[in-house]
Amino acid sequence: MGNTLSAVAGSHDHEHYRTAARQNAVLRQEYSQKSQAAYKSGNGAKAKELSLKAKEYGREMDRYNNLARDMVFKMNNASRPANELDLHGLKVREALEITRERLNKFVKNKEPNLIIIVGRGNNSLNGVAKIKPAVTELVSEFRIKATPNKPNQGCIWIEPAGKEGVDLSWIDDFFRDLAKKLWAYLGFSR
Repeated sequence: MGNTLSAVAGSHDHEHYRTAARQNAVLRQEYSQKSQAAYKSGNGAKAKELSLKAKEYGREMDRYNNLARDMVFKMNNASRPANELDLHGLKVREALEITRERLNKFVKNKEPNLIIIVGRGNNSLNGVAKIKPAVTELVSEFRIKATPNKPNQGCIWIEPAGKEGVDLSWIDDFFRDLAKKLWAYLGFSR
């Protein structure tokens, strides 16, 4: 098994793509608002023109985000064994798309195990993990056994469910721990 810490999570090579995506998102929003204003003022032709421009910026935003996703994913997974999937540096939506595709392959090929590296949330806003709970929910859709924090914290160990079915017994503990952390963060004592 390779190192389960992200090799390139701190890399900023992909940031220029994320920045370009954010710039296009701002322009998309601006043109969308202008389109709505033109429509409300009765200028349908101008509204259509502005709406098409907003859609163009939206497509560019998606293109840049996809370039960043591909770069981050490739850097983080290039030297990993086939049974490891590192999701560091991805947006939640991107991580879920990649994970769903990988879990379908895992089930189809009847693989013995898979390690999904979701991280602990250290780089998330307020240190609250976003990818881990989203992937945890996605995993519950598959007929597989998932063990969080194996082989270490920030990972989910995946294996076939076996005859007993899907083991989701850990979910209650996971969300109970998450709730405790949230209460502590908000300053409430329990």
